[in-house]
Amino acid sequence: MKTLHVHIGTPKTGTTSIQNFCADNEALLTQAGYCYPVFPYHYPAVAKLRNGHFLFGKILDSEGGRDKQKEKERYQEGIQRVHELFQTYHDVILSDEDIWRNMDDTKKTLWTDLQQEAERGGFRIHVIVYLRRQDKFYISNWNQNVKLRMGIFSGRSFADFLEKGNRTTRLEYYQKLERIAGVIGKEHITVRRFEGGHFEGGSIYADFLSAVGLSLTDAYQLPQEIRNTGLYGNTHEIKRVLNSLPQMASRPANRFFTERLREVSEISNREYPSDMMSKEETGAFLELYRADNKRIAEEYLGEKDTELFDYTVKELPKWQKDNPYMYDDLIRFAGVTAISLFDEGEQIRKDLKELSAFRTHVRHPFRTLIRRIRREIGV
Repeated sequence: MKTLHVHIGTPKTGTTSIQNFCADNEALLTQAGYCYPVFPYHYPAVAKLRNGHFLFGKILDSEGGRDKQKEKERYQEGIQRVHELFQTYHDVILSDEDIWRNMDDTKKTLWTDLQQEAERGGFRIHVIVYLRRQDKFYISNWNQNVKLRMGIFSGRSFADFLEKGNRTTRLEYYQKLERIAGVIGKEHITVRRFEGGHFEGGSIYADFLSAVGLSLTDAYQLPQEIRNTGLYGNTHEIKRVLNSLPQMASRPANRFFTERLREVSEISNREYPSDMMSKEETGAFLELYRADNKRIAEEYLGEKDTELFDYTVKELPKWQKDNPYMYDDLIRFAGVTAISLFDEGEQIRKDLKELSAFRTHVRHPFRTLIRRIRREIGV
């Protein structure tokens, strides 16, 4: 049966790498009867390869409010294109990591809407979801918000995020899977662990291909590894404070300071290895989800009496703002920032000098020619 594969993330589980892999191997997928379409839609700060974004993407009007009519029209246009693709292809793949959250937020009718389209078009919905241990995902998600200055928590502490962040749309994995299963059926959901040693074929690419019914061969082109690294040690705190500056609303400014902090992040993490929660806090946090995680292993993976994740917690101290390494990290950050600006200034001076010399040659071509002739004859 024709299948619409909907890869829904979750965030921080290699989704961008999978999207790039599908785009890079378009020809091979086409030969196998698969299509990873790229739509001509633009959403601010959303990569075009996130081709499933039209399913729920927000469109703003001139006053900054949501234009729900245009959102509906965009959805209908994208879905119609999917129907057309099934006239040529047996399998169509859509991917966007934010589906995981927005199915319970921006568009609560997503799955019923898609199921209706599947019944109309004579294809089935197949959902692929990668799950990461809740504490690792939650900390990484906060780190990403701080790094990109994204969302209301980009300037708030992790403790505040932990207390006030909406965990329901992120961390209640079993309940969310059950809501999808209630519409498309549990048998149409593929759950994979995003954890070392669990990828089929040894890589995320082989694992994803197996989930859609294909096998990784030497013919496939593996994308250059995308390092979506976070900010570690004290660098996340420096960026969190910087986010409060109104000037950081500028994307170039935000990108500039993020890159400078990345330059010292590994050093900071090496000198002050720490975590955002203590070992005891992490254990208590994970216990909230452990029973439901076990149900996922049994009901979605067919593994009885096994854990969904490895619950080993590293022996690391809890990060403290007044730690003795903050001063050194601030000096490093100031240093790499100043060096970057110095290098940029030197390059500008070099470019201006070359431009000035070029203008002289253009204005006085004959004088320049005579000089060269004199040099050649030794006069």
